[in-house]
Amino acid sequence: MITSPIRQALLTCLATVCCMGADGQATAPVPHWEPCGWGGGGWYWATVFHPSKAGVIYLGLDVGGVCKTTDHGMTWKTMNVGLTDYSVYSLAVDRSHPETVYAATEGGLHKSIDGGEHWRLLPKTGPKDLRITAERDRSVRSIAVDPVNGDNLYAASPGGKLFTSKDGGETWTETYAGVAPETMRGAISVQFGKVDAQYFGGVWIPIAIPAEAIKAGCAGIGFACKGDGSQPERTFLTLTTSSGGRYQSRNISDLFKDTEWRDALLKTDEFAVEPDFATKHPDAAAAMPVHPDWATVNRIDLGCNGNLPANAAVVVFDRVFVSTGTGAGATSTTIRDFAADATVQTYGNVRVGKPQPEARGAFSIAVSQKDPSLVIAATTHSGLVMSRDAGKTWKHLKTPKTATSAMFYAGDPDIVFASFSVDGIWKSIDRGETWTRCEGGLAPKAPFREVAVSPVSPLDVIAIGDTYVYRSSDGGATWADATVLNVDLTGNPTRHFMGTNPKSKIVHPMNVSFSPADPKELFISADWRSAWSGDGGVTWSERERGADISCITDIRFSKGRAYATAMDEGTLVSEDNGTNWRQIWPLTYIADLSGHYWRLAVDRIGGADRIISTASPWNSPLKRVVVSKDGGATFKDTVSGLPDYQVRANTMWGEGHPRALAVDPNDPKLVYMGLDGDASDGKMGGGVFASVDGGETWKQLPNQPGSRRMYNGLAVDPSDSKRIFWGSCGTGGGVWSSTDGGDTWENAFTGETWIWNVLVAKDGAIYAGGANLWKSADHGKTWTQLTTFTNGRAIVGMEADPRDPKTFWISAITWNSSSDGGIFKTTDAGATWHEITGDIPCAKPQVLRFNAETNELWAGWVGMYRLKQ
Repeated sequence: MITSPIRQALLTCLATVCCMGADGQATAPVPHWEPCGWGGGGWYWATVFHPSKAGVIYLGLDVGGVCKTTDHGMTWKTMNVGLTDYSVYSLAVDRSHPETVYAATEGGLHKSIDGGEHWRLLPKTGPKDLRITAERDRSVRSIAVDPVNGDNLYAASPGGKLFTSKDGGETWTETYAGVAPETMRGAISVQFGKVDAQYFGGVWIPIAIPAEAIKAGCAGIGFACKGDGSQPERTFLTLTTSSGGRYQSRNISDLFKDTEWRDALLKTDEFAVEPDFATKHPDAAAAMPVHPDWATVNRIDLGCNGNLPANAAVVVFDRVFVSTGTGAGATSTTIRDFAADATVQTYGNVRVGKPQPEARGAFSIAVSQKDPSLVIAATTHSGLVMSRDAGKTWKHLKTPKTATSAMFYAGDPDIVFASFSVDGIWKSIDRGETWTRCEGGLAPKAPFREVAVSPVSPLDVIAIGDTYVYRSSDGGATWADATVLNVDLTGNPTRHFMGTNPKSKIVHPMNVSFSPADPKELFISADWRSAWSGDGGVTWSERERGADISCITDIRFSKGRAYATAMDEGTLVSEDNGTNWRQIWPLTYIADLSGHYWRLAVDRIGGADRIISTASPWNSPLKRVVVSKDGGATFKDTVSGLPDYQVRANTMWGEGHPRALAVDPNDPKLVYMGLDGDASDGKMGGGVFASVDGGETWKQLPNQPGSRRMYNGLAVDPSDSKRIFWGSCGTGGGVWSSTDGGDTWENAFTGETWIWNVLVAKDGAIYAGGANLWKSADHGKTWTQLTTFTNGRAIVGMEADPRDPKTFWISAITWNSSSDGGIFKTTDAGATWHEITGDIPCAKPQVLRFNAETNELWAGWVGMYRLKQ
């Protein structure tokens, strides 16, 4: 069983060398993890300067928590102790108590009173309570602090409400809530989730395709729909035929993501025999047409499943239609009009009703430093609203209706600047009564996110948005482009966007801040590379060394070198144990190579490192393998033998990804790869692939495990190369084993049907990670449960100590943005476990690797860290 206290209890002692037990005796020191990754690699969302200490800046990361610098951004430290959620989208500092910092996350509002060293979630601020949160693409600066009395706080909610607090965030009062005009066209609203911890459920509708549509050649079925901007993990349309057969569509979660009304058509060839139906009724499935015969379809089901994120997902429907013809001659015929007939059947975690008017979102809120009774907020449907009585009452200002930010000039409350997305940058010199558009030199229809004005001069203004950074030195009358960035390829060695060019551009700037201590100093938090300026925004330099937000997907070691793969960033190598890194590939943007990298194999062959990594390029549907025979000096990629299309049926993340890789320990030329996804439409699908030439060419195994839906679970038994193990998820999931090199498979473990990873130790013991860790010492015949987690975590990272078969490490994670996770170690073959999460900044690593050369355990996912063992 797990013997140590939960991680949060450990982390309260970080400032000391050791902890004290209940009896007053010293206990073991808190495990200290050393950072060993690089900076950059993700979205830096929020930034704010310390009010009085020059060079002190806070940075909010979308999946990595909070970083802090004390040297003007030259080096950063991640500071997450007490954060319950790692998605930080807004930051604010209390000028009257300069060490008090607020971090607004998807999980609620956090407060630190010691400069970010420790955080506390403020009560009732979570998404299920007041929703005083910051959310991706719905928040810019959601928290503001009274500059004179720090107990007075203001919050802008993504739900459209404004709140005030008079006690430093302990309690809140709602002071504004607006409702947008009705835009739903009299349809039905379908809500998935927010009843329990799963999206699971669906709606079903009996239908009949008109005979004239069948005769004209029905090309597909569709909906007039509008989403809420969310995106569930898995959403499918299922068709039932008069004979009871079932067809399933591709993943259509994009129905929820699109917030504008559209006709979403699913063509006939986007449906295949439903995998569950094929498993349960193989003979009937074999007799069915590859694609549906629309004359036989009499029911449609819209189903959704997967882990529930912070909020429910809602999609609104107006009608169901079928399409006939193609191109310009295509026509549609309504077969179900929900305005006239909204009767549908539901099951699972689903609610159906009339759509409600959309709530206004509130992107930002700001307080005047000169007159703290003045507060201004930017809303998505009513433009700017202003309070002249410290938030008690609000007045709508005469501005464009979609506002993203507003800011008072510190020296004069009459001067206000605001951004309005594609409606540009506007300025008022009479406290918001009248406004003038500032457009000289700005790109037309540029979607601006934020505008900031110097604390000492209303003439110096910076505006950011999308891929734009503009600077004005005349109060917004004219603007000059300021996007050029001097890059730091030592601190952030990834090169996708610039190759060997020392200059790039600031990409997707999210926040811009002036330093109160030095108005010539600015910082922009941005995608991939953040930027610092010491000359008022004329020039910018990349500065995020140590602010590690890379999503590490694998780590390997060879003769003093450490190799790593990362989502978005490629494959990198360090020759000094993680102090410095250089990118091996890709070295510039290449459509077929740049994208997500997953697994990594490194073997010493002929005195050189052979490197194999798997990839899902951003802009190519073909998954591929990259191979180097000379330690990365040269490389080539291959798709030989892999699917020549994008696999979608029964996949984990909407499409198949090559997330598993295993080299035969007894024959380095024999390599296995796993790509999730079923065969459909007569196409090969994913599953297990084998290469007999070290990864240069591949062949799909003729027989496959009973479930091809997988995450990282693929391993070869070092004591018998013919034994292969495959961990799979969902229907038919568990551990599948082969004793003949993949020619045949049997389900060796069904105790859990969501197995995230498998590992075979040197002694032949098999480990499988699901909600708990399982072990088999007899090649999969019998299994023993080694942990007793009951908190909904998933065991993804696993590592065995090659020196001692009784020593094993695991990481137990959650799939949301929370900080709920931990790292555990056993030295007695799983009889007892000890938590070693310690001070690792992100407690949910998906990769654990032991470096036998240095006796260190490395952990990777958001960032990379190492711990002496």
